Amino acid sequence: MKKILILFLVVFSLNFSFELKKENLKIVKNKSLKISEEEMKNQSEKIVEIFDKEISDRIESKNKGIGYSENTNLETGEKNFKVNVPNVLMNNKVYEKTIYKIEKINFISKNKVEIIYTEKLPNIFKIMFSEEFNKMLEDKVSKELGYKLDKEKIQKLSDEERLKANVIILSESQNEMLKRLDNNQFEYMNEKTKMILERKKKEWEYKNEETLENDIFDSLFENFGK
Repeated sequence: MKKILILFLVVFSLNFSFELKKENLKIVKNKSLKISEEEMKNQSEKIVEIFDKEISDRIESKNKGIGYSENTNLETGEKNFKVNVPNVLMNNKVYEKTIYKIEKINFISKNKVEIIYTEKLPNIFKIMFSEEFNKMLEDKVSKELGYKLDKEKIQKLSDEERLKANVIILSESQNEMLKRLDNNQFEYMNEKTKMILERKKKEWEYKNEETLENDIFDSLFENFGK
């Protein structure tokens, strides 16, 4: 058997944390803008608070929108494996290892700023699509089931056997991923973004944002094609 690849979506819970770095933060302005350094510093503190809240709210919103994990056996192409599995530990660990870093705050005007920030998160795709990870998963699943899975065997599984195999795969995948995250056995993916905030009635509000650099999807498609 070549390998059993399981592509699963991380199931989010409402419990999360992430690291926000502000070291070496640059605070700049447009040359023509008349604003004091003290004012920029004071406003930047408020801007960082809004940024932190925006990221937290965004994560929470994603959490509420995802209630199940979907699994696809890439060898057979079957997509009918869906199990409601809470994944609190995985979610917490991924966000615990995720790093947000604000690189620059640029005052376009007194009421508009650009926040340039990077997001570094664990490259779980590189782990789950690796030959070594899938060989480990194949051995553990075969041991739990009591027989070796191959393409022909998978196609002949009953619905009950498919569900059992699916649950084992989810459990073993999560346990191994948690162990590697906990031991920092992973590489990072990076995304650089420009976020726009505008001030209305003396309060800063999120307006929109634009991705500047992104190797997350590159990593996904690179490993997916292996």
